[in-house]
This record gives sequence, structure tokens and C-alpha cells, in this order.
Amino acid sequence: MFITGRSIHVPALVGGIASPSTTTVQRVGVYGMWSLEFYILLAAVVVLLFFHIVMFARLAFGKVNVEPVRDLPVSLVICARSEARTLETLIPMLMQQDHREFEVVVVNDRSEDDTWELLQLMKPVHPRLRPVNIQADEKFNYGKKLALGVGVRAAKYPNVLLTDADCVPASKDWISLMCAGFDKGKQIVVGHSPYAYQPGVTNVLERYDGTMKTIQYMSFAMAGFPYMGVGRNLGYTGELFFHSKGAKRHGHLMSGDDDLFINEVARANNTTVVADPGSFVTTRPTDDLGTWFRRKRRHYTTAAHYRFGHQVLLILLPLARTVFWAMLLWLAIQGRWREVLIGLSVELFVFLPITMAAMRRLQAGLLSWFAIPLEWLFLILDPLLYASTVLVKPKRWK
Repeated sequence: MFITGRSIHVPALVGGIASPSTTTVQRVGVYGMWSLEFYILLAAVVVLLFFHIVMFARLAFGKVNVEPVRDLPVSLVICARSEARTLETLIPMLMQQDHREFEVVVVNDRSEDDTWELLQLMKPVHPRLRPVNIQADEKFNYGKKLALGVGVRAAKYPNVLLTDADCVPASKDWISLMCAGFDKGKQIVVGHSPYAYQPGVTNVLERYDGTMKTIQYMSFAMAGFPYMGVGRNLGYTGELFFHSKGAKRHGHLMSGDDDLFINEVARANNTTVVADPGSFVTTRPTDDLGTWFRRKRRHYTTAAHYRFGHQVLLILLPLARTVFWAMLLWLAIQGRWREVLIGLSVELFVFLPITMAAMRRLQAGLLSWFAIPLEWLFLILDPLLYASTVLVKPKRWK
């Protein structure tokens, strides 16, 4: 008996004497009937099943509608820098919110336009408006965190709701729906702020990226692992802010006024998610690709400061996705179609339906139909942008 290549050749015996003719027996490899690549693919599938079934399915198929709470006093804080035109539209819109007791604290953060003058003119017309001014100082280069701290300190109510000047609430119930999140002693309320639609590649990339980030942080929070929120639609108590010293611990970083603070203080027992469509706050889209790249790079500067467990989860997810698709491609090149079919079946009948359902919950529209090719694109784009962030540090928020 001798072995050549992939087959084991057994000499045939004729009258007790070995014959030159052989019988070919298909080799069974070290890994049995499956290849090593398939077991690597299987490991990635197990990891992705954990994320999709344990976490993402909560947002995709769980209950999201909530009853508005209109009696809870709340201070709405907006940090604005040179946003006179947007505030001129936004403030009257906020005053129409169907909520009984609230104020709108607008922090004028060293604006170079007539923002402060506009706020002074609007104050007599809107009694709920409380303008706060920060004057420019050439000796210091302040970031948004200073304005946020000033705004929270100026708030007269114990519960604070944040948004930006370039945002628009989806309904007149926005404040009341977010206030419902403070029920049962919760101190942090995480909401969604989608980017508005406009034609162009930049908008597709920005809306998909924003939607997937929201699926992650909302699903993680629902599963008991809250790690971030976005300051365009976020609520917390002033007591929590001051007790944890607000953004002071990471004041040396240009970003993180929202996600780093939440990452530091959010726990399963003090955080809730409000994903009711009426609670969404639409934000102004980015006009050009270069600006979006710069904003995305700036956000990467905070990831290394997350809690270790969150960093592991956030690295494990894209790593598993990359390994999953890389192994499928490699198996397809080798013509192992049975193994490819198994992997694609899991993607098409488990992962993709959960992802599309979660995207639709967040009103991603037609983007959900392009979830797979956009996922491929970002598996390449994200590492490149992160590498550029390491090599060249981003500049300040505005």
C-alpha cells in the first residue's frame, strides 16, 4: 500500500500476489469531510449568530412603541456655534412640542455670525427659551464639551435632553416620548438621529453608516451592554452628569461629549432605549464626501477610550464579518460549493433578515435592500479610515 497525492492506492491481490492494478479510495482528510477553511467559517458564523440573535434581533423584532409622558419637567440643551439660520427654524418648531413643562437652553458657543443677537430677539417671543453665551478667548481652544457642561449647569430641571441645532424632531411628541425613557428610575435615555435624505453617494454612505451604528448601540443597550449614544438625541439626569464630573475626565479629547460620557456611566440598570419612530430626530446630512470622511475620522479618536469589554465586542463583530466573507470567497475560488452554500444560506435566511428588519425599524428605507454590498464596502473602508486617523490626527469639532 502506498499514498500518492489525494488518494490511497491499495494493490489488488491475485492469487496471493500483488497486481499492478489498484483500487482508489478517496482520502478522508485530517478534518474529516470538511475543510479547515470551513471550520474557520463556522467559527465566524457562531460569533455572528451571537450578535444577530442575542442582540440585533431585540431591535429588529422587539416592541418599540411607547406611551408619551407629558408631565415630566425636562430641560432641552442645544450647543450651537454659528447656527443662526438653523436656530431660526428650529426654535419655533421646538416650542410646538406637545409637552407640558420644558425649557430650551441654547448655548451660543463663540459664534462668528449673529447667533447671539438672534437668540436675544427670540427670547421675548418664546418664554421657554434660555440663551447662554460663551465668549471667545484667544488663550484657550475650547471644544464642544465646555459648551455642553455650561448648558447642563444652566438647566433648571433635573432631566436633560440633548440635540443639535441642525436637527429636526420627527413629531410633536419627541420630548414626551424620550421622557418616557426616564420611567422606573432610569438615568440615561438613548435615542436615534437618522440623517436626512439627499441625492448622492455621500448621503448613501452616511445614512448606512449611521443606521448600522445605531443598530449596534441600541441593540447592545437592549441586551444589557450599553456603550454609547449620540448627542443629537440623548437624555440623562443632571445628577448623573455632575456626579461623574460630566465630560471632564476626557476633556483633552476633541470628541466624546456623548459616547465617552455614556460609555463611562451607562449600565444595564440605569439605561433604556427609545426606538419609537416619533422619537427620532433627523439631522442635516453632510454635503460632500471629504467632510464626511473628516467627521468619521474624528469619531475614531474616542474608540480606544471605551471600556475594555466594549472594545472587544466592537472589534469582534467586524472581524467575524471579515472572516465570514473572506472564507466564503476562498471556498468559492476552490470550488467547494457545498460549503459555500451552507454559509450563504445562513447569511440569506438568518443574518440578512434580522439586519433588514432592524434597518427598517430605524426607517432606513431602500438602504436595507443594499445591506450586503454596503457591508462589503465598509469592511474595506472602515480599516482604511481608521489607519488614516492613526497617522494624521483629526481637528476639533467645528
